[in-house]
Amino acid sequence: METSIALVAIVGMLVSFGLPIVLVALILHYKQRRTRLTHETIAQLAEKGLPVPPQLLEPAPRRRDASLRAGLILVGLGIGLGLFFYEVKAPWSIGFVPGLMGVAMLIGWAIEKRSDKA
Repeated sequence: METSIALVAIVGMLVSFGLPIVLVALILHYKQRRTRLTHETIAQLAEKGLPVPPQLLEPAPRRRDASLRAGLILVGLGIGLGLFFYEVKAPWSIGFVPGLMGVAMLIGWAIEKRSDKA
């Protein structure tokens, strides 16, 4: 009986700490692969004597509303977590963590939008 409890605890810790590491590794692998393919394409164009399009040398454009969307999602997540924890009689203030992160992203989006107009 104790071995099954210990096994569940070990698997739970491995999943809790391992999953974020695996996700970061996958994202880094994808970015590295994309960069390598871009460099190979530029090398092939240079070998043929063709001009390199400037789009290949520029980084991918960032969506202008990415901070707005992320901020709204985090505020909604904070409200949802706060309500959930309030209902289950747990510390509802945990919802402040993502909620205030979302508010900070919304403030950053507003400042960025204002600086673009000027």
